[in-house]
Amino acid sequence: MPLDIRLLNLGSDSAERDIDVGLANYFYQNSTYHKFANSDKTILVGNRGAGKSAIFKYMAAAEARKGHLVIELSPEEYSYELLSQYLRSEKEGSWGKQSSYSVAWQYLLYSLIFKTIVEKKRGLLLGFQKDIYNHVTNNLQSQNLNSIGILFEYLKRLEQVKLGSYESFQKSRELQALYSLEEIKDLLPSLKTLLNKTRIKIFVDELDKGWDNSEDAKYFLAGLFQAAQKLNRINPNLRVYISIRQELFDNIPQIYEDAQKIREDVEVIRWGKTELIELIGLRIAHCFPEVRQYSGLRRWNSIFASQISSCNLNSVDYIIDRTQLRPRELLQFCKLCLEYYREGKRIDEATMFAAEEVYSEQKTKDLASEYRFKYPYLLDVFEIFRGRKTHSEKEGLEYLLLSVVCGELNVDRAADWVLEMDYLELKKLLWHIGFLKAKVPQQLEQAAVRGAYLGHYELPTINLENVTHFCVHPALCSFLSLKRCA
Repeated sequence: MPLDIRLLNLGSDSAERDIDVGLANYFYQNSTYHKFANSDKTILVGNRGAGKSAIFKYMAAAEARKGHLVIELSPEEYSYELLSQYLRSEKEGSWGKQSSYSVAWQYLLYSLIFKTIVEKKRGLLLGFQKDIYNHVTNNLQSQNLNSIGILFEYLKRLEQVKLGSYESFQKSRELQALYSLEEIKDLLPSLKTLLNKTRIKIFVDELDKGWDNSEDAKYFLAGLFQAAQKLNRINPNLRVYISIRQELFDNIPQIYEDAQKIREDVEVIRWGKTELIELIGLRIAHCFPEVRQYSGLRRWNSIFASQISSCNLNSVDYIIDRTQLRPRELLQFCKLCLEYYREGKRIDEATMFAAEEVYSEQKTKDLASEYRFKYPYLLDVFEIFRGRKTHSEKEGLEYLLLSVVCGELNVDRAADWVLEMDYLELKKLLWHIGFLKAKVPQQLEQAAVRGAYLGHYELPTINLENVTHFCVHPALCSFLSLKRCA
C-alpha cells in the first residue's frame, strides 16, 4: 500500500531543536560517531551541517540516561561582541590574552562542575568533601551569573591587575593567585575523590555562533582548547568535549600552533553516500514503521521516484550529488521536495527540479556565508560564472580566473582580497571550499574514482596541477543559470 507522503516528517535540521522530538530514535551512528564515542578523542571537527551538534546531543542524552553528570554549554551563552567591547586589546598592554583566557576557562569549567555536583549529587558531598558545597554556596550561588558572566568576570580581574596601577610586588602576588586558581585549588582533592565515584561529561558546542573573527574571539577559542586539555588530564571520568567548525579550526593561528599537541584528540566528521542514505532512511522509518524492515535505499524509493529519467540517474544519487555530503543539506533538499509535493505515489522528478531551484540558491548563499570572515563577499566571485558552462577545461578555467585577478572581470566587493591573489591561488580556493569539482586523473591508483568529478571534501589529496577538467558543483548550477555541456 502506498505511503501517504504528506504525513512524512523528516525532523528538524537543528539537533538542539530535534533532540526531544525524535533525534534519539532516528539518530544514525555513522563511522565517525563510533570512532569518537569509543575512543579517548575529545575534539570533534566538521563543516557546517556535518552533524557535530547531533553527535553531541545524542552523546549527552545517553550519558544522562546512565546517571552521569552532564554539562552542556549552549550557544546563546557565548558573546564575542561583549568580550571585544569590554576587554582592552592585547596591544594596549602586555597582558597575554591567550593564557588569561585559558585560566578563565578553567575557572568557569570548574565552577560549572562544582555547581552541578551540588545541584545533582549533593549526597556525595560528605566529610571533607563538603568544602565544594561551601564554596558554591558562599561564592557562586550569590553571584547569580550565567556561564559567560563567570568567564567575563574572571577575565576582568586579570585585566585589572595586569593593566592596573599596582606596585610590582602586589601585582605579582595578585597575578600568581589568579593564574594558579588559588580560590579553588584546595577543592581539587575533593573533586578527584568524587570522580572515582561518578563521571562528568562537559559538551561545548556551536562555538561559531556569533563568531566575529576578532582578537578576543580567537583567544576565546584557543584558551578553551588549552583549558580543556588540562581538565582532561585530571581523571578519566572527567571529560571536556569540544566541537568546532573545520574552517575555524584550520584558520585560528593560536589553535594551529598547538595542533601537534592536540592532533591525537581530534576526530573529523566524514560522511559517505551509503551513510547518508541510511540516515534519511531512519527518519522515513520513524514516520512510517511499516518500512522498517526495508533497506535504506528501499525506504528512499518508497518516497521518491527511483529514477530521474531525463538525466538517466538514480534519484538518490541526483540529490546527494547536490550536497557536499553533509546531513543538513540532504535534509534541506528533501524537505523542500516535500513542500513542493502535491500528489502521486512518489515524489517525481518535476517536484525535485522545483525544489532544486530554491535549494540551489540557499546552498550558494550558505557556501559564501560559511567562509565570509576569511573571504568576504564570495558571492561576487561566484557571479563571474553566471550563465557560463558547468564544465570547463583547465586552460579555459585558468584564463577566466586570470581575468578576474587582473581586474578585467569585476568581482565588486570581493576585489579587496581577490586582486591580491594569484589565479592559481583562486583556483585552489574555489576547489577547497567545494565550489569546483575536479575530474580525477586516469592515472590515479584508485580505479573506483578515475574519471569521476570529485570535490575536496571527497578527495582532498588530489594534485590540482594534474587535473585537466573541472566543473562547478551541481548544487550551485541552477542558481547561477549554468549551461550543461552537450
